[in-house]
Amino acid sequence: MFTTGQRTGVDFSSGKWLLNELDCPKNAKDKLTEESLEFFKKNLGDRIFYIHDVKGLLVTRKINLNPNSIKLKELKDGTGFDFFINISTKKDRSDLSSVELYQDEYSTQRNEASVTLEIYDLNLKQIIYSQKVVGITNKGNTKSMWETEKSDKLIDNITLYKNSDNLMTGALKRIFKDLEKRSVK
Repeated sequence: MFTTGQRTGVDFSSGKWLLNELDCPKNAKDKLTEESLEFFKKNLGDRIFYIHDVKGLLVTRKINLNPNSIKLKELKDGTGFDFFINISTKKDRSDLSSVELYQDEYSTQRNEASVTLEIYDLNLKQIIYSQKVVGITNKGNTKSMWETEKSDKLIDNITLYKNSDNLMTGALKRIFKDLEKRSVK
């Protein structure tokens, strides 16, 4: 579910781009970083760089979302890049395991994760793209895999849920799909 109303994409046709270290749980960082680099390399070629692969940068370890123009000027001065990509993820709730046996029909447990991607134009010192997607799975929108009512058989009472890490990956891919659709290459 998109939570921000981004109407435009970005112009991928020029400039040097820097991908910041993703702000996400350790166990998901490698996979999400790989997905991000793959997407941006496809759209930018050799004009995208990962922050840990570039020597001599003068930037703070963590760049918060929605920075002010002073922070954007510091980023420009400290990196020399034209564009800066900042991705932040959050596990909002992780109540459900991936597999459940004999589910309780009246429970309100759910898994929820959000991803926010922002792109800053460091020359203009402004945010040019911001999108947040929230992924949710809960018992209310999941049925038993065999659609059998009140069976005593184990196989009939297995329910599968997406875990929060899978929801984060799906949310990031959804942002990339939106960004690709709205952007100039």
